[in-house]
Amino acid sequence: MPSPQDSAFRRVYMKFYYAFAGLIDGILHDFSIQLQFCFAAFALSVALIFHFTVIELSILMVCIGLVLCFEYLNSAVEAMIDHLEPKFAPDAKVAKDLGAASVGLSALVALIIGVMFLLNHI
Repeated sequence: MPSPQDSAFRRVYMKFYYAFAGLIDGILHDFSIQLQFCFAAFALSVALIFHFTVIELSILMVCIGLVLCFEYLNSAVEAMIDHLEPKFAPDAKVAKDLGAASVGLSALVALIIGVMFLLNHI
C-alpha cells in the first residue's frame, strides 16, 4: 500500500509532468509560441554577442519569460474559446483580441528594453 508521502510525491511529479507536456505541446504545435521562441533565441544571441552584463541579461530573460508566459496563456484562451464557440461571436473576438494585446504589449516592452540595452553596447 502506498504511503501518504508517495501520493504527495506523485501529485507533485504529475504537476511537473503536465507543465512539461504543455510546454512541449506549445513548442511543437503552436506557430505563435514557436515564433516567440525564435525571437527569444535571437534576443539572447544578440545579448551574448554584445556581452550584456549579468543584470542586463537577467532583466532580458525576465522580459522573455513574461512574453512567453503571455503567449502560452493567450494560446490557451484561444483554444478554449475555439472549443466553446466554434462560430464567430463578438464576445469571443474581444476575448481573443485582449489576449493578443497582452502578448503584443509585453513583447513591445521587452523589445524596448532590449534595444535600450543594445544601444549601451554599440
